[in-house]
Amino acid sequence: MTALEIKNYALKLCGLPSMPDTYVIDYINEALDNLAIKYDTARKKVIIALTGTENEWTDLPSDCLAVKRCFKVDNNYVDDDFLIENNQIQFTDTGTYKVECLSMQEHISALTDTPAINIAYHIALAYWVAHKEISREFLLEDMVQGNNKVMLLQEYGVKAEEANNALSSMKRSRKRIKYADFF
Repeated sequence: MTALEIKNYALKLCGLPSMPDTYVIDYINEALDNLAIKYDTARKKVIIALTGTENEWTDLPSDCLAVKRCFKVDNNYVDDDFLIENNQIQFTDTGTYKVECLSMQEHISALTDTPAINIAYHIALAYWVAHKEISREFLLEDMVQGNNKVMLLQEYGVKAEEANNALSSMKRSRKRIKYADFF
């Protein structure tokens, strides 16, 4: 779905006649960050090359949320001896490393853009946009006269969890299936 399609779906969900395009873009970008923090399946995997000096801190990219693995390029082995603090990494050996990072999705800048997150999360994005717009329109009002802020937020959580579960189970399906030994 493009951002415009997400906006149109969000308008149907919240029942408003229109919403400003700049707000829609901001809401979608906020939801992309929120989903990336909550779910591993909403993050993108990036492999970067870093040159590390023994017991020296090396900066990680600013959008790096987690480090999954490190490979030493010289020996091509998985290196588990590293520390991460304050968006910096420290290696025990000097050398060049391939670091597998999980990072945020790229933000969108126009309604014609398609969010880079997996399509399974696009419905959740629409619920987030609807919730944020209803919250902006009815700032201090609570659940009176059809205001459904809480319902939209809860439905966002449900749709995001469903997408995460679906994507997580897809990853497991690629694993080798164990079977009984034959005699």
